Amino acid sequence: MLLIKRLAICLYSLLMANTVLADAVFDDMDVRVSLSTPAKRLVVLGPNLVESLYAIDAGNYILAASEYSDYPDAAKAIPRVASHNIINYEMIVNLAPDLVMVWQSGFGVDAIAKLRSLGLTVYASEPHTLDDIEELLRDMGRLTGLNKEAEAASARYRKTLNQLQATYSHKETVSVFYQVWQEPMQTLNGDHVMNAAIELCGGKNVFSALPEIAPRVSIESVIAANPEVIFSSGSNNQDASELAHWQRWPMMTAVQNKQVNFLQTDSLVRHAPRILEGAQQLCELLESSRELSGKSRELSDKNRGMQKHRVAARGY
Repeated sequence: MLLIKRLAICLYSLLMANTVLADAVFDDMDVRVSLSTPAKRLVVLGPNLVESLYAIDAGNYILAASEYSDYPDAAKAIPRVASHNIINYEMIVNLAPDLVMVWQSGFGVDAIAKLRSLGLTVYASEPHTLDDIEELLRDMGRLTGLNKEAEAASARYRKTLNQLQATYSHKETVSVFYQVWQEPMQTLNGDHVMNAAIELCGGKNVFSALPEIAPRVSIESVIAANPEVIFSSGSNNQDASELAHWQRWPMMTAVQNKQVNFLQTDSLVRHAPRILEGAQQLCELLESSRELSGKSRELSDKNRGMQKHRVAARGY
């Protein structure tokens, strides 16, 4: 009997030694997400989450994704189960995923609650800072068992972030307005990761204090804020013409200094490692604005000096 018991204990120990348990994590809704084994079957609602999973070499774990999951190119072939306003819950349940990862503000807390009510394990993601993206990669590694790959991706991301911080964090502040849409006029507040990118580059989001994450604003309020830089961003097939209307207000500093710009990248609004590529472009844009402002101040000071010289010469 004792021999049988010892054999049973040895067998259990061997089974446990070969069983990899996924680490428990807390998502961005502060919900504990725990899996008995690492997730290998994923449904992913959010292009940023798809990008991040590919960054830790977990792209082949994705069974289905949401619309606009287009990076890297391999992601374009993933079956779609959701658009911005519609989620095919039946299809998701039938796929029997180990884990559903959801962009919280993109799909909303009601959709997340619905997914959980269907018995699905859900990880809700809503990074607010650039540091949060690094932690997202680590969470993904813990949940999928790809800790080594996630740590490598995190280290690459942190190295680039540190380099940008070292270069731009001490720079003179530039006031910025980011235009999401023209009609209705919409921007992003201080809770969006875009704000973190602006601050990384030494910028100040003129609407960071507004309560909504993607508030509507009036043209009059933008004119009153008088930002030094106005910019928008988007993918290669988007049109920069939505910024043209600002030329109707030449008294604005950004318009006077020709600092109304379109950045040809969608990475700035993706909560994924690639956001730093867009941040680099934004930092360069704000740096050019600083240089232009410096030249304008030098010219103004020179003109004032010349005027004082003329006055003195005339004996006034």
